[in-house]
Amino acid sequence: MSTASTARAADTALPTGSQFELSWAQGEHRTRAVVTAVGATLRVLEVDGTALIEGFAETAAPLFCAGQILVPWPNRVRDGRWTYDGRDLQLPLTEPDRGNALHGFLFALPHEPISQSDSSITLRAVIAASDAYPFTLTVDTTYTVGPDGLTVSHDIRNDGEAPAPAAIGAHPYFRIGDVPTEQLTITVNATMRVSVDARLNPTGTAAVAGTAYDLSQGAVVGTLDLDTAYFGLTPGADGTYRHTIAAPDGRRIELWGDQNYKHTQVFTTQIFPTPAGLGWAVTVEPTTAPPDALNTGEDLRWIERADTWHSTWGITFVAAAAESEAAAEPDTAAAPEAPEGEFS
Repeated sequence: MSTASTARAADTALPTGSQFELSWAQGEHRTRAVVTAVGATLRVLEVDGTALIEGFAETAAPLFCAGQILVPWPNRVRDGRWTYDGRDLQLPLTEPDRGNALHGFLFALPHEPISQSDSSITLRAVIAASDAYPFTLTVDTTYTVGPDGLTVSHDIRNDGEAPAPAAIGAHPYFRIGDVPTEQLTITVNATMRVSVDARLNPTGTAAVAGTAYDLSQGAVVGTLDLDTAYFGLTPGADGTYRHTIAAPDGRRIELWGDQNYKHTQVFTTQIFPTPAGLGWAVTVEPTTAPPDALNTGEDLRWIERADTWHSTWGITFVAAAAESEAAAEPDTAAAPEAPEGEFS
């Protein structure tokens, strides 16, 4: 059975607006999430009391884009400039220190719940046509909690008059309970990465085999310094792409995405704000397109007029005990300075 989901009344004093709590429970087993009205942002995710993401207080705004949904583009558009139908368009420079347009529009927009149950909610926002992006998109984001984690789906409908270019990303920072983040091991089965300049804009591509960027055999977070887009991912037999974040005790998170999520961004930092002060954090971002896709067109989705683009990704927690049971079955330093920016 499920316990009731709750939504706090809208409060302009809360930076992320109304808070929607989702819960699934059976006996002593429980999964809990909190998502927010502003940005449809994932603020809390726990399975049986084990925190799976770096969240933030309901009275705070998310830093480093924590938990945000990135539509209609993830990552950066160089100088915020792109061309459509022979016109040069200028996006807002939401990463002013690097002079780029970062992570789309959706993360700043208020959402309204259009359906909800104890364990699921669908939040809707409209990206209105503008001089910077002359398309109207209705974006429905559905969060559903279950026995082992969270499933997220996006339905993006083109309500404009012309095909609309779009891409999707998500920005969860991962943890496994109280395990120090620098001790976690991340595995990303990718063969290629995007090389970047000092402003983190693409300059080309490179193979990762035999380099410090190769995460295919797993790498400990504390040994990494990454803000890197990966592609050439290996799908599973079911067509999904999976990446893992594992603790030394065998517990792990599986971040997965359907066939749309051919890319991922890995970002590590030692200056993430935590209750104990600045510390390590890691995000593995499911994305459908690489950086600057509005200019390159690579894996950009053009949504036809009145059509809807559906995609799904999720976070699954695998407890060490469950892993052991499966195996037993026969054959069957000094404090770092605070950042100038809050982005990755």
